[in-house]
Amino acid sequence: MRNDKPDGHDLYVIQMAVTGAFKVGRSKDIDRRLRELQVACPHRLKIIVRAEGLGYLEHRVHQGLSSYQTRYAGGEWFHEEGFGSIPDRIFNLIPEDVLEDPDWWKRDV
Repeated sequence: MRNDKPDGHDLYVIQMAVTGAFKVGRSKDIDRRLRELQVACPHRLKIIVRAEGLGYLEHRVHQGLSSYQTRYAGGEWFHEEGFGSIPDRIFNLIPEDVLEDPDWWKRDV
């Protein structure tokens, strides 16, 4: 059974340069998780969202993005086309600098 209550984990959205694929996950240390993912990925990764204390929402977000699912770099990722389908509660946490340059990943080669 999935936990739908706060559990001390933060929710993150990490996006991959070149492909635009993104990962939604939960961690108590998002920076460490980024480093772990970067080791297995040939392209630069960037943290797009840090949602403090919302890690328990991961499963629900994954369900809403299921039609965009792909497997890349040894894990579950979502196609860039699904980015707009991130729930508003999470999407609204995207920092202004990221919103001002949403296609950063296309130029990062």
